Amino acid sequence: MPRQRMAPGEWGKITVKKLGPGRYAASTYIRDEDGRRREVERTGSSEEDARRSLLRHLKNRTTPVSGAVITERTSLSELFEVWMATKDRLKQQSRDDYRRVWNKYGESQLGALRVRELSTSRAERYLANIPVSRAQILRVVLTGMFSTAVRYDLLTVNPIREVTRRRSKAAPVRALTPEEFAVVRSAVQAYRSRPGVSGPRPGRLLLEFIDVMASTGCRPNEVLGLRWCDVDLLGDPPTMTLSGTALDHGRVVGKSVHRQDERKGGAPDHTVILPKLAVEALAGLFGNGTDPEGPVFANRDGGWMSLANLRRSLRAALPDELRWVTPYSFRRTVATVVRDDLGPAEAQAQLSHSKLSTTEQHYFQRQTQGPDVRDTLDRYAGGK
Repeated sequence: MPRQRMAPGEWGKITVKKLGPGRYAASTYIRDEDGRRREVERTGSSEEDARRSLLRHLKNRTTPVSGAVITERTSLSELFEVWMATKDRLKQQSRDDYRRVWNKYGESQLGALRVRELSTSRAERYLANIPVSRAQILRVVLTGMFSTAVRYDLLTVNPIREVTRRRSKAAPVRALTPEEFAVVRSAVQAYRSRPGVSGPRPGRLLLEFIDVMASTGCRPNEVLGLRWCDVDLLGDPPTMTLSGTALDHGRVVGKSVHRQDERKGGAPDHTVILPKLAVEALAGLFGNGTDPEGPVFANRDGGWMSLANLRRSLRAALPDELRWVTPYSFRRTVATVVRDDLGPAEAQAQLSHSKLSTTEQHYFQRQTQGPDVRDTLDRYAGGK
């Protein structure tokens, strides 16, 4: 009767031979997943040690692939570079963010490990001991790296998938009341015109920026990415169209503030109708605009303005009780005001979110008083 052929992944009898004093070799033949039969050998200081070493290898073995980019001997440093090479559609600022985090928190701490040596428990312990914001990004990086290893059949499961997603505690969404908004505007006006300041005044365009933000609810960087050709103050109604984003210093390595001709996430252009306050703010800036392709909010050299500088000026201008206000506070305020007056769907459309859940979770101030439903519940209790 012919001998039964081994199935892929099975191995035959293990034999052990002595190589010299205190040195043994265990070997066997295994039929790999590609159907080929190969001899495998491992050594040890005793017969049992060599046998255990071989069995450990056989249980974790993957089929050798000629010219494979990733093998079981690939280090995580090498795997990171292989993964980055596959991310050709990733925006440059995201590539730079990933590389910065890997270089600071991954390269020296994890880079020398081989692909199979980073277990879920080891990754869990390590990510639990670095800052939350960095741990979130590094988890994304490691998940992508090990997904690449899975696609190369080096691993059957991604060990990072079950690592805890760390989240920082989000502060409750807070919208400015009309009275608080008035105080913010007055504080900014006073900061901009304060006496005894020589040289260029900080916050030169801060008030106009705030007025446009509070009138539209647009993202701060998309407002700073406005060009004069995106603004139509003479239309009926007057509008502005968001079609790009101003990227701050350092967002792309080696580049100063510049405009990216694309909105966040590759979203389509978004046109908003301008209320009176925004029209007045933009009309006041119109005399400074000579180039249709030039920035609406231009720095003193005519280039794109830095959000970091505006944020710094806003912090300096605000009284202590309003130090919680940031440029994004005006976006949340617009979302909340529109929801309260026109409903959640209109607020979502104003903010240009593809999902209502995004607007609800991150931009609506929570309602803490229920509606007046006395008539409805009285009818129920009366059996009507």
